[in-house]
Amino acid sequence: MKIFPRSVPRSVLGLAAAGFCLWGAGVPAHAADTTVLRMADSLPNGSFIYKLVAKPFMDEVEKRTDGKVTFKYFPSQQLGKAKDMLKLTQTGMADIGYVGPGYIQDKMPLSQVFELPGAFSDDSCQGFTAFWDMTHDGGYLQVNEWDPNGVIPILSLITRHHIYISNSKPINTLDDLKGLKLRSSGGAMASTMQEMGLVPVNISAPETYESMQRGTVDGAFYPAQSAFDYGLTDLIKSGTTSRHVAGVVLTYAISKDAWNKLDPETQQIILDVGREISTTSCRGFDAAEQDAIERMSAQGIKKIHFDEADGKRIDEAFERSSQAWAKSLDERGKPGSDTLAAMRKAVAAVQ
Repeated sequence: MKIFPRSVPRSVLGLAAAGFCLWGAGVPAHAADTTVLRMADSLPNGSFIYKLVAKPFMDEVEKRTDGKVTFKYFPSQQLGKAKDMLKLTQTGMADIGYVGPGYIQDKMPLSQVFELPGAFSDDSCQGFTAFWDMTHDGGYLQVNEWDPNGVIPILSLITRHHIYISNSKPINTLDDLKGLKLRSSGGAMASTMQEMGLVPVNISAPETYESMQRGTVDGAFYPAQSAFDYGLTDLIKSGTTSRHVAGVVLTYAISKDAWNKLDPETQQIILDVGREISTTSCRGFDAAEQDAIERMSAQGIKKIHFDEADGKRIDEAFERSSQAWAKSLDERGKPGSDTLAAMRKAVAAVQ
């Protein structure tokens, strides 16, 4: 059995050299041909992301490889926090890690272009498909960001965020949001908040509940499903229900070292399954997101509605946020404007 990336302990090698049997009774003969991939994330057990993408991916890869590839799954920050997942994957602590560009802005600033408000329509499949195209087959983000970091995204998800307020302040207009401190994952999301008059506070997803409970923040930009996963609906008083105000790019990425140890047939199976799930699970995501919004309403969480005039102001804030994001990267010597143009072209090409 091959388990990446750990090496075989010296004690085991010694036993093998001495002629001892390394496999216990009852283990199938083909077990020696099995590859076990260590897959890690920071999500709570049973999260919607696990149900929609991670578990179906693992099950289908195992099925199509006839059990020659299996997975050892480490949820709930067992191997490390979200901000550490890229490094854990690069160094081999995990073969496949939960890599979110928003958590590692210094390493993957360009991929956050899909986190900009209005990057794609409320049909999530448009965003998922465009992101996959840009990170594979010589795509813009593959060449400029993922290859240099030594990882390959094999599953992707772009969550749609709404505005959720955890204090009792009535929110009837856009101006009512001014000055409120909201949880942000940073980067493009933070820029959007600032353009809308909000104060972004960088907090990881697992820390959001405590921050809202203590009043460190007045709410959060969050997907409805994640709000349930992390128990935030116990604290939320009001929230928007239409038009997402931000997104977060989430991937499961495999290190090139682990990838290169797989045979070409297995590599193709992993890519095929990853693409299928990444570009079709969006339908389930959208349906589940709408269901979560309806559950919030049934729970008594007040819906925030903005009128047409405020809607226009929000659109203008979205565009300012996008341009400010691109300009800030340009000023750092990174291709922000080029990336924004490439993203919009990729999104427009998705029918």
